[in-house]
Amino acid sequence: SSNSSSSTSSSSSSSFFFFFLLASSFFLLLLCLFSILLLLLLFIVCYYCGNMCAGREFDVVVFGASGFTGQYVAEYIHKHNEGDALKVAIAGRNKSKLEAVNTKFGTNFPILIADVSTPATIDEMVQQTRVILNCVGPYRFFGEAVVKSCAAFGTHYLDISGEPEFIERMEYEYDEQAKASGAIIVSACGFDSIPADMGTVFCVNSLKEKDVIPSSIESYLSVDYGDAGMGVHFTTYECAVHGVSSASELRALRRKRAAPKVPIVGKKLKKGGALPTWNKSVNAYCIPFPGSDASIVRRSQQHLLDSNSDITPVQYNAYFTIESTLWTTVFAAFGTVFGVLANFGLGRSLLLKYPGVFTFGLFSHEGPTQAQMEGTSFAMNFHVYGYTSQEDADAKKSPDVNMHCRVSGPEPGYISTPICLVECCKTLLANEASIEKGVLTTASAFRNTNLIDNLMNAGLKFEVVE
Repeated sequence: SSNSSSSTSSSSSSSFFFFFLLASSFFLLLLCLFSILLLLLLFIVCYYCGNMCAGREFDVVVFGASGFTGQYVAEYIHKHNEGDALKVAIAGRNKSKLEAVNTKFGTNFPILIADVSTPATIDEMVQQTRVILNCVGPYRFFGEAVVKSCAAFGTHYLDISGEPEFIERMEYEYDEQAKASGAIIVSACGFDSIPADMGTVFCVNSLKEKDVIPSSIESYLSVDYGDAGMGVHFTTYECAVHGVSSASELRALRRKRAAPKVPIVGKKLKKGGALPTWNKSVNAYCIPFPGSDASIVRRSQQHLLDSNSDITPVQYNAYFTIESTLWTTVFAAFGTVFGVLANFGLGRSLLLKYPGVFTFGLFSHEGPTQAQMEGTSFAMNFHVYGYTSQEDADAKKSPDVNMHCRVSGPEPGYISTPICLVECCKTLLANEASIEKGVLTTASAFRNTNLIDNLMNAGLKFEVVE
């Protein structure tokens, strides 16, 4: 009886051990299968995310390459694509015009057909490249479809817009989506507003090198031209007309979103009035610059606060200068007429129908001649104010440091603008991992990169004058 009980106990223990071993093996098998499935899923996700941008067919697509400015962008990127390191395509809605660009410059860029009126074609274009260089304006009519697609598919986006309402609206509408998809979206990467925004970065860095506390900056733009005169293409004029007409929309947008509120360091910087005033320090009449510079720079300063940067934000005003009393009077008269007409439908129609009449031939559908471009240059002089003492800044005393810096370069619209846009693109691709994602200003995106060095190597000049 005792032996029988012992045998039964031994048999039960063996059965329990067998079932425990079987259950453990089954559990380990399930764990291995789960791990394999998880690794497979991670591989698929990584593969997909990698191909969201890095694994795409092209590095850069120039959208609007057959337009007046787009052609010069395509030409510049062709001439400065060392060793064909970047895979570049050109895009637009008209194949024959794009083929003509290849013929004109002796290039063989692949051609993509895309039209903002057909969103599916924009999506298809955007998903084939890492970066879109958008040269199709006016952006308030043709830009949003491209930004929307880039924000959705994680494609980086750069443009040459100088339209504050469009630029600020894109940030308001698509910043969060761009952050989620990993897209870097930056407007105003041309003459509007690289010299002003990156020039401000240069000025602040120059003060910091001297242990000076930055307070405020005023920029003064001058444009020089040769015997052939100067010219500007109609699209720029069209953007200006609709920009003035959309002023009420911009004000409404700024009421909805938090307007930049940069803290005042030291003495408050006074804003100039709407009328031209003579400025002894620059020996010229000064008029508040009507472009996007002030909007862009102030948003860059706001970003410093939002990102808890240790860089002190500065106050900023932008001016355009004219030395001649006669031309200052003409400009003021034109500005008055332009401002009135741009604010109602019939007036806008007249302005757009007769650009040469209203601008004395400055703006035209033909754009500037080669001789005009070669004879034109710009200089943006910065008066930079700061303090050697924090106590003086806190007491709102007058700044005891006044530094003069300058950004200068060749013809702004069609020589400097392609330089700025393409160098921004190359800098973005080289620093893609470290640049913040979302809808940014140029300074917010490129402050901690070598963009200024790249621009200087490409023909622009950043310097401390005194």
